[in-house]
Amino acid sequence: MPEAVVHYSQSARPHLVAATEEEAIALVNRWLHREVGMALNVSYAAFNAATFCWHLPIYLAYGATGPLGIRGDVYVHAATGAFIGVPDVTDLQRRAEALAAVHGLTA
Repeated sequence: MPEAVVHYSQSARPHLVAATEEEAIALVNRWLHREVGMALNVSYAAFNAATFCWHLPIYLAYGATGPLGIRGDVYVHAATGAFIGVPDVTDLQRRAEALAAVHGLTA
């Protein structure tokens, strides 16, 4: 049987959706601003090589006060960009409102 020879071009390299910390942050912040719509954001990500996921803590922060605290966290798979363990939107909003109220703010 003849042997099949396959030649791959450079464009056949795998694509990572969130290859860098900045890409993971942008992905989660875009989701937060579209789906949650509050003063929630992520500002850093830590990569876990064992799970191939980025861990991103979600902060409640206002311009006048700065960060008030972590309200949840998200894990993003670096290859697929899939959110793993993402908090429920309604629950995340409730947590943000509760923390804002403690500080005398309305979320």
